[in-house]
Amino acid sequence: AAKLVEEQVSENNKKFVELFESASKNAPAGSESAVALMKSAITAANTAYDSVSKATKQAVEMAEANVEAATKATIKATNTATTKARKAA
Repeated sequence: AAKLVEEQVSENNKKFVELFESASKNAPAGSESAVALMKSAITAANTAYDSVSKATKQAVEMAEANVEAATKATIKATNTATTKARKAA
């Protein structure tokens, strides 16, 4: 699901950039600085999105690893307790 969302965001971003590029070619004379400012803002937003996306992905991977480790530890502890209980009985 996350990969699908990531792909859709990427595709929508690509379409937006293409639309903006097309519109900026038809911008009135003297609007070059506004177009450059907008391009800079788009680049900054994309960079920020990429950073947040990578950080989120790393956090999810770390959480999954922690859950897996906790599950294994719980299973091991349960097996140990069961074995000791059987020997005591």
